[in-house]
Amino acid sequence: MKRRQLMDRRTLIVMFLLIPLISLTLSCNKSPVTTAQPSSGKGQPVTVKVEQVRPQPISRVLETTGEVVATNTVVLAATIEGPIAFCPWREGDWVRAGQKLIEIDRPLYREEVTGAAAAVAVAQSKLDDLKAGSRPEEIAQAEETVKKLQEAAAFATTDMERIAKLVERGGLPGEAQDKARVTLVDLQSQLASAQQRREMLRSGPTKTAIAVQEALVKEAEARLKWAQVKLAEGTIVAPFSGVVTKVHVRRGDLASLKSPLLELSDPSSLVIRFAVPEAESRENFSSLAIQVTFDAYPNRSFRAKAVRVYPEIDRRTRNRLVEARVLDQVNLVTGMFARIKVMLETISDALVVPSGSILTTPSGEKIVMTVRDGKAARVKVSTGIVQGDRTQIVSGIQAGDRVVVLGQEGLKDGAPLKIATEGKPGSGEERQKGETKSGEKSPAQKEGRK
Repeated sequence: MKRRQLMDRRTLIVMFLLIPLISLTLSCNKSPVTTAQPSSGKGQPVTVKVEQVRPQPISRVLETTGEVVATNTVVLAATIEGPIAFCPWREGDWVRAGQKLIEIDRPLYREEVTGAAAAVAVAQSKLDDLKAGSRPEEIAQAEETVKKLQEAAAFATTDMERIAKLVERGGLPGEAQDKARVTLVDLQSQLASAQQRREMLRSGPTKTAIAVQEALVKEAEARLKWAQVKLAEGTIVAPFSGVVTKVHVRRGDLASLKSPLLELSDPSSLVIRFAVPEAESRENFSSLAIQVTFDAYPNRSFRAKAVRVYPEIDRRTRNRLVEARVLDQVNLVTGMFARIKVMLETISDALVVPSGSILTTPSGEKIVMTVRDGKAARVKVSTGIVQGDRTQIVSGIQAGDRVVVLGQEGLKDGAPLKIATEGKPGSGEERQKGETKSGEKSPAQKEGRK
């Protein structure tokens, strides 16, 4: 049994060794097949398409995306607590600058204003009386009082002299003389006060009295303004004309301190905000042409101009923000998505070839295949600006040279060429399906049709 298994294994090994030999023998017996090799200058010419190089404009374009934002927007918040008494607004409503937007009801603040206003009225009335001076009837009354006190004092003096004589004779006790003296002193004091009041009424209020009353008036007015400011905190007005974008409360809601109430945006401040990479952040964007397209306006392009460049580069994204304003008439809405093209550099007479016509060698050199005397000529080139599928050639070729744009892959230097069609420079319009100028099909197409 073991011997039989060993023989089977040997048989399999022999078969595996014979299969490659049999395949090699069969391939040698077949007739040789001719493969298409790039021409080396002998044999059939290679059919290619070429394009004549001519000066044409090309631009170095920065393509990015952005968003429509309003630079003038505000979130109105409550500075006091209380129920919302006025808020008729909805999103999309237009308001004017200074128009009342929200009112928070605070009855206590209104009463404080009323009391402060009454205090101002009282203080002002007293000041007006001081400045008006004394009335004639007040002066006459003061003079009459002085006259009466003078007569009473004179009588008290005579009476005290009489009592003093009686005391000396022993007709009256000494206490009577003391009482008469006290009465006389009291009358003399009253007379002096009455005379001072009469002089004050005659000369009017002093400057000091008027200044003191004026200070009291100012104090009362300050308290009134403070009460009015507290009451005004409950009334929120529009800081500028714009559109209401969000409403967070309704009438009857309770406003809390610093809670958002309403958001307002100014449509005239709409700009396109976009980010540029750090490598391009040194550009003077205010002098560059900008083209913008919006999904809301398909197949349309708008001109824009940079109006603000942020002073710093974002340390997280390594981008610099730029704001641009659309120059053409267009109805924008906050949040619109924008596609932006910034023309960083424009050359009006650049030598441009299709990007696909440029080949890269294993050593890293860039070359193009040109047509010279009906043969392929390999030319080393230096490239510049790339815009779409077109690339600027800085050096290596000249205007009027014909560059192979199709069929250059594997083409050797000096290979004979057959020009199938010659495209127009920069137009990208080539004859379809490889037709020649005479309208005949190329040999490659004829072979394909067969």
